Amino acid sequence: MNKRSILPAARWAALLAIGAVLAACGTSRLSQITEDGHLQAHTEPVWPSVEDNHWQPEGSLPDLDNLGRMMPGLSKPQVYELLGRPHFAEGQVAVREWDYVLKLPSGNGTEYRTCQYKILFDRNMKTQDVFWLPAQCAEQLKHG
Repeated sequence: MNKRSILPAARWAALLAIGAVLAACGTSRLSQITEDGHLQAHTEPVWPSVEDNHWQPEGSLPDLDNLGRMMPGLSKPQVYELLGRPHFAEGQVAVREWDYVLKLPSGNGTEYRTCQYKILFDRNMKTQDVFWLPAQCAEQLKHG
C-alpha cells in the first residue's frame, strides 16, 4: 500500500469514529422508545434540564385549547401547528420525542406553574404517548 491509499482510509476511519462518539452522546439523553411510540418496558422518560431550553428559556404559555387537541396519531407538522417547535435541541426531523417547557395557570391569580411536556412518536412519526413532569400538571390541566 502506498501513502495515497492509506490517507483516505484513515480519514474515513476517523470520521466513522467521530460519528459513533457523537451518536452515543446524542442518544444518551433520549428516552428508550419502542417502534410503536411508547416507552420500552421498565424505563422512564428521560427529561432534559429546563436550563437547557435554549429556544425559549422562559417556557411558553400554550393555548390551552390547542393543548387539549393533542391526541395519538397526529403528525409532527400538526403538533408544530398546535404547540410550536420543540424547546430543546434534540432535533425535529428524525427524532421520536419532542420536549416543551409550558407555563400553565396555577389557579392562583396571575401565577403560573412550570411543567415539562414530552411527546413520543412512533416509527411513522405519529404521536402515540405524552408525559408530564411533574405528573400533577396533567391533572391541573383537566381542572383548569
